[in-house]
Amino acid sequence: MMEEKQFWQLIDASRAAAIQAQEQGAEEDIFNLHLESLREGLQPLTPVDLVAFALRFYELRSRAYRWDLWAAAYWSEGGCSDDGFMDFRSTLISLGKDWYYRILAEPDALVETLGRKDFPYMQSEGFPYVEREVYEQLTGKAMPDLPVKHPGEPAGEQFDFDDPAQIRKRLPGLFAKFPKGGP
Repeated sequence: MMEEKQFWQLIDASRAAAIQAQEQGAEEDIFNLHLESLREGLQPLTPVDLVAFALRFYELRSRAYRWDLWAAAYWSEGGCSDDGFMDFRSTLISLGKDWYYRILAEPDALVETLGRKDFPYMQSEGFPYVEREVYEQLTGKAMPDLPVKHPGEPAGEQFDFDDPAQIRKRLPGLFAKFPKGGP
């Protein structure tokens, strides 16, 4: 597995490049700009390093498999399926180390990202496949199956995401922004 410091350097540098491209007038949305810059940042890696990157990515995504985060994703977007939550956690990683750990520590901090031009739609698809695409371009073969074990259930206490009283208590910032749930 790739060292976490190296992983975050790749994510943060590619996000900074995407934000810079956006500020310079690129027409694509921030998520697609980030996918493109991450793809470029991963190209110099070896196949072994790309597998190590993927293993770290999946470890971080599994770490974010929590009920409180799912509730934040659900309330802010007016729903969040199993697949949507997988995309949410992947997109959360794309925000970089600081935001990832901040939202992990305080899921209600997600409210600060909503509506900002430099933040993607949080259930965007595609982020976990970039290293696989680069691996295939480099080797001509699909990345091998990885020994990734996904938790059976989200961590933490399960609660009713549709209960406004629960959301007001647990996610007051998101509740204040969306008293009846998001878009």
